[in-house]
Parts: sequence; C-alpha cells; structure tokens
Amino acid sequence: MSNSVSEFFSKEGIKKFKNGAKAFAERQAVKVAAVSMVLAGAFASNVRAHTDQTQESGQVTAYAITEKGDTICSYLAERTDSASFARLQGLVNNATKSKTGCEILKNISKQNTLLSMGDAGSNTIGYFAPDENVIVLNDCFDNPTLQSCLVHEGKHSVQSFALGNSVNSSNTFYTNTLISRVMEADAVATQTKFSYEMAQAGDSAAWKSLQEEHKGITDTFEAGAKKYGQNKKKTMRETMLAWYKDKAYAGLYDQSLVQFHTNFALKSSDDQIKDSFKESINTDELIRAVCRLDGKTYAKDGDLLTTPETAYLSRSDHFGMQVANGVLKARTGREDVSASFMYPVEKDGTVSKLTYVQEDQVEARQEKQEKQTKMAVNILKLNMKVR
Repeated sequence: MSNSVSEFFSKEGIKKFKNGAKAFAERQAVKVAAVSMVLAGAFASNVRAHTDQTQESGQVTAYAITEKGDTICSYLAERTDSASFARLQGLVNNATKSKTGCEILKNISKQNTLLSMGDAGSNTIGYFAPDENVIVLNDCFDNPTLQSCLVHEGKHSVQSFALGNSVNSSNTFYTNTLISRVMEADAVATQTKFSYEMAQAGDSAAWKSLQEEHKGITDTFEAGAKKYGQNKKKTMRETMLAWYKDKAYAGLYDQSLVQFHTNFALKSSDDQIKDSFKESINTDELIRAVCRLDGKTYAKDGDLLTTPETAYLSRSDHFGMQVANGVLKARTGREDVSASFMYPVEKDGTVSKLTYVQEDQVEARQEKQEKQTKMAVNILKLNMKVR
C-alpha cells in the first residue's frame, strides 16, 4: 500500500485529469516509450541539437539555447526517438524567450529533473512525478499547449524541492487539500505569466491556448499587468487566487484526495495506518515556500488559503470524508475531522460563510433552543391547568 498520493494516483482506476498533479490520476505503473510523432518537427528549424551524447535512446545532457545562440543552462533529457527528442529541445529552446521560462529551466537544471516526451496517458497534457523527479510531456498534444505545460510542470518540480512536506498519508485531509490547491494555483499563475511574456516576445500561441483553458485566470493576470505591472507581486498574488474561483476544477483534486484517504484507510497495513492523517502544516510557511518567483515570495499571509474563497469543500466530498473516517475510526479508534473545518459549497456554487463545524454548532444551538422553548411551553400549560 502506497503512502504517498503521487504513488497512489499512479494506479489505475483513479479519476483522470488533464495536467499538473491531476496527471498522476492517469499514469500507468510502467511508463511506455514514446510513440511515433504526428507533430514532430514543428520547432525543428529552430532546434540546435547540442548534447553530450549521440545515442538514439537513454538519458542525455542537452542545453537550453536562445535564438541568439546563447546557452542558458544544461538539462537532463530522455532521448527516445529522434523526432520526439528534437521536438522536446524545440520546446525548451523556445521557452528561453521568456524571463519566467529561463528561471524555471535553470531550476530544473539545478534539481536534475529529467525531461521526457512520450506517453503521458490519454487526455493528459503532462505531469511531474516527484518520486522519479521526471517531467513527461504528452506528444499527442500541440506545441502551444505543451509549451506552457512545460513551465507548469517545471514549477511543480521547483515546488517539490522547496516544500519538502508534500501531499502524503501523514497529513490530515485539510492539510493535503491546502497543499495540493496552492501548488496547482501557483503553477497555473506561473504558467500564465510565462505565456504572457511569450506573447510580448511575439509568440502568442501559448497565451491563446491558455486563454481557452483558463480565461478567468488569464484575464486576471492581464488586468493586473496593466494596473500594477506584470512583474509585481500583487499581479501574481491575484492571479494565483483566481485559480480558486473555478470550484469544479478544484473539486477534481478533492475527489481524488477523498478516494486516496478512503483507500488508504481500507487497504493500508496496521503499521501504516497507526500514524496516518495526523499532521497539519503552518500555512504561512506553506504559501511562502510555494508562491515564489524570481527567488522571492509574492504571497506571505497563510490566512489567504483558509478563507471561504479558498478553503471550500462540496457537501458530497465532505460526506465522502465522513465515510473514510468511519473506516479510520473502526481501525484506529480515532478520526480525521479536519474536513469539517472547511466551508460547504452548495450545488449552485455558493459557499457558506460558516464551516461545517460552525453549521453543526448553530444547528445544535437551535435544537437546544427548540427543546427549551418546548419545555417552557409545557410548563406554562401545566401551570395554567393547576390554576
């Protein structure tokens, strides 16, 4: 039984998503070699194939090269077929047009994160696997989509090394939710800034592609760039927070986390479960570790992650956690009640200003008041009869 969500999501039968952490939901146990490319060569004219090895397959050291021929950094790449490798190099080299792209590539280089182009699973644009320290891009998607995905998954690599304490079975459900959400929100914000910079450099393909997928987020960044400046912390902070407005999108992560907690409670060994789902996290430390750009944090207040706008949970997922807690309690005698400190989401998308715990407290007070009122009425009636 795995005790990390990344391992668990690699199993079959988990909900399938498009990219980022969602891609773990679709990964197979064995990574398949790259398939033949239908879009290979789109960047071939701009690719400068600088590598330290020339074999047809295996890991090689490649170099991120600017249009002017300057080397930004080296990086590890998985050389599958020649066309896939050339396409991967093109995506990397093209990313050097952006300041944000260069920063991510340099961090990937420092962390020895492996880049690969191949089979990431159907409907999965790409993913970062922290246990393997590898980014896989799906060669079935077009270059504009993969261009920003490279930076998105690159930011997940940076987050993984910076955070240390990531999503795992030691954490409470609430903690895992806080971590997974802010990591994705920051990655999308970074991806958005990158795509905007690419458009300014004359390559608007990634920006247009991202607008189709996350229009609310791209609109937020564009408005912030005009009002505050594209490199300002407030622009990035507002863009990051805009991710939380798509509750259906965030809900996909919640469903997989509920499933993870349930499966772990059911299938883990006695030794594994005894210390599970206990750990919390300092939200100030979390947001400062994750939300960084240009080596500086753009969000410092962890309370941003625990408001009704960011710490919501659908009633169906809350019920799912109650079921998981029933299993946990039966096996250990304790519960993970952390989900009850989140804010309920109604079917129409509105969020309650009270947490589940507060709702229960209000309901309990109302029931108590009703009992007291009923008792007072009965006493009054009895006194009237005596008279």
